Amino acid sequence: METSEKNVLRSQPILLIALIVLFACWGLFYLDHETKSINDLFKVGNLVALVLYFLPTFIICVLLHNWAAKKQWKNRISFSLLLGIPVGFIIVILGLFTWMP
Repeated sequence: METSEKNVLRSQPILLIALIVLFACWGLFYLDHETKSINDLFKVGNLVALVLYFLPTFIICVLLHNWAAKKQWKNRISFSLLLGIPVGFIIVILGLFTWMP
């Protein structure tokens, strides 16, 4: 019984990180000049871009969170999000610039 409660408590920060990264990605897409409404965020091209931006950014945030947890920092979620989201976006953008001709 104790291990199931511990697993639920450990998954809560991961879900919070996933939700905030998802909203950050949608916020980035909403800034695009071609996005006129919320419905434009759910077009096929934007959903593919969402996956391309979300996965690396989410992984970076989770890795930063786990690293901060090992250091026993109190604000590890804030640290991982404030550092992970910009770093994730920059890595994806630089990757797209180097990959595309």
